[in-house]
Amino acid sequence: MLARDHAYLRRLLEGLAEAAAAGDFARKKALFRALKSCLNVHATLEEEGFYPAVMKLRSAGVREAVREALEVHQAVDSIVAEIDQMEPEDRQYDAKLQGLRASVEHHIGEEERAMFTEARNHLTDDRLQALGRQMASLREKMPGDNAGV
Repeated sequence: MLARDHAYLRRLLEGLAEAAAAGDFARKKALFRALKSCLNVHATLEEEGFYPAVMKLRSAGVREAVREALEVHQAVDSIVAEIDQMEPEDRQYDAKLQGLRASVEHHIGEEERAMFTEARNHLTDDRLQALGRQMASLREKMPGDNAGV
């Protein structure tokens, strides 16, 4: 589930870069709204479902990775809030989007290399499936259209 979210986030970020290059302000605005929503849902699933599960692995490396991930979530939230206050025509909008893209892509890569691997290595298939069900249930309870996330 989280890997699918990561792929969707990457597609949104790529679409934003293409819209910026084309000067398509309306598309940038629409894609940013979708990205903002997806980031919110995804971060909630990680913070309330995945991170607590991997923190129980008693691995110092995983604990540090989770702490770093939470810091990145806060930084991403801050960048998203800044962009949200801007108009797509603003000259700084695209620069902020590039910074956001770099942060999100780096964060995704770190999660997939460190935490996903640790989870697969140390959690049973039953526990991973239960975690997936828990996060799916949480997603269903979240407001808005997050089915595409």
